[in-house]
Amino acid sequence: MLGAVLLFSFVPVAIVLGGGPESPFLFNGVWRLGVAVGCLLILLILYRSILLNVKVLALAGRSIKSWIFIGTVLNSFDYSLFSWSTNFIDVSISAVLLELWPLIFVVMMAWLFQERGQYRKNLRSALSLGAVALAGLVFVVSSQTGGFNLGDTSLFNLTAGTVLVLLAAVVGASGSVFTFCWGKNFADDLSVNLAGGERSVLTFALFGTVAALGVSSLVGAVLNAGIGFAIGENVESDLLAYLAYGLLGGVFVHALPSVLFRKSNLTTDNLGVNALSYSTPVFTLVWLAIFLEISVASVPYLVIGTSAIVAANLLINFEAERLLGFKALVISLWACGTVAYLRDQFDWWTTWVANSDGYFDVLALLATVFALILSFRMARLSGRIQEEDNRGFGLFEELAELERQGLINPAFRVTECVLTINREEGRELEEAYNKARRVLNAALAQAEGSDRERLVAAVVELNRLAYSRQRGTNFGEKCALVILAGVVVGIALFSRPAEADGLTGFLVELFAMLFPAVILFLLLNIVDLERERGSRILEKDSVYSGAIPPGTAYSGYRVAFGDTAQAGATGESSNRRRVEQRISVGVGVALIVAYAGLFLHKWGFWEQVVAA
Repeated sequence: MLGAVLLFSFVPVAIVLGGGPESPFLFNGVWRLGVAVGCLLILLILYRSILLNVKVLALAGRSIKSWIFIGTVLNSFDYSLFSWSTNFIDVSISAVLLELWPLIFVVMMAWLFQERGQYRKNLRSALSLGAVALAGLVFVVSSQTGGFNLGDTSLFNLTAGTVLVLLAAVVGASGSVFTFCWGKNFADDLSVNLAGGERSVLTFALFGTVAALGVSSLVGAVLNAGIGFAIGENVESDLLAYLAYGLLGGVFVHALPSVLFRKSNLTTDNLGVNALSYSTPVFTLVWLAIFLEISVASVPYLVIGTSAIVAANLLINFEAERLLGFKALVISLWACGTVAYLRDQFDWWTTWVANSDGYFDVLALLATVFALILSFRMARLSGRIQEEDNRGFGLFEELAELERQGLINPAFRVTECVLTINREEGRELEEAYNKARRVLNAALAQAEGSDRERLVAAVVELNRLAYSRQRGTNFGEKCALVILAGVVVGIALFSRPAEADGLTGFLVELFAMLFPAVILFLLLNIVDLERERGSRILEKDSVYSGAIPPGTAYSGYRVAFGDTAQAGATGESSNRRRVEQRISVGVGVALIVAYAGLFLHKWGFWEQVVAA
């Protein structure tokens, strides 16, 4: 994916230097021909035996007739629209806006490949963190004009150019998804009709997606060229040089990274790898600045935007911590740092908030109250979770033993009611409790002696567990925490001491970034604890997925592991998780260092160093 990103980042430069804005459709027609040639060369080099097989050609001809293939042809119009948009807005802005397509790609992949659970799992995280990346894109675009304004761009040009490049993003994402879908179906046909072992599944899948891109690009080349001639586009430069440039660009700057992109998505089910595409505009701006002399008007905006893009990319890709708190801490560091840096640029802030001599006194008082309420709440919630889980474990094993001894009919599956009670709240909890109580009451009516005593003890534990579970968290206390956290964050971000200046101003800005981020992190820890309260404590053991062998003293259940914990069961996965944790912590540290540099710039530290 990184290789694809680096190569794709050259596309805007190549299109502009090759004359794409003057004749968008003709240039894209030649470019698409280069893509088709590049895909053919790659298939000949990597999969010569498959490509030259007569059965493969017959299967490909049959697959082309499907409606999915028509969707793949849409992909061939993305750079026509992109080239057209550069006639209305700056190429750097078009290049950045075009990189919205990975979000569309992730959503469509999750929709078309719903049977692959990992796609569903990553969708929500990718969308939420993708919103942060989009905020970063806004800052990157604004860095070209030095602020949130149009610069020399008129409203009509901005609207026309934005609409065109957004259409290019939608078309590019849709076409890419359909190439995956067509390639998957083609690969399924190949695996059935051609001999191959288990290892050939990925080979067929990659062959299918590359073939889909090549064939659709060939059709797209004809369509783009036809539209170009129809609307009267002309080639102003030397024709042979024009054709050679377009063909080479299509082969090396499009076909090769497209294969790498598809290879990465077929190698892993983790849609998070596509988030790396958000770093494309950063590299694109570098190449544009080098080859087209496009300058960045606001370096701080570029740093802010790049920080958001990189942080969101890594948080999507790395599952260092499955709880919300850590991800929220990193994002809070970026958000609070951005507000602290930009607050002096808004007139409403300087006129509304006066500098205060009691800044730290007020914050200390409010933070102390917040910490006391938070600690009491976390202590009670943690204790309740531990108590409920212990009761759930004990009651489950006791009821499983009663089932094995024939005192309770296993057909009623009363043990699963215990798991539901330990996980659910409200109506589901009450229904599971009522069902379990009816089963135990029926068993009590027939039991005597010590068996009856054991059943009575089980009923008592069931009552205790259900009673504890139905006692929800104190809503008023939660509201007080949110209000206090909001006040603390608001004062820290939108006020500062009256004497703030020079080095003191820098330290106050850094404090305004770190302190609110920690407050938000602590607040979200409560949310993490409440989510943990409803997590599973036991899950069915795959070894006993069917009937449990007679005479075994085993319930068929095992302790439930979270995705991250389960992944850490092997040495290789455990090492991977440690690496991801270190990288994620490094991202947080890098954010602090980056914003510290911005704050030093804001308070004139670098100018003083240069002057000295």
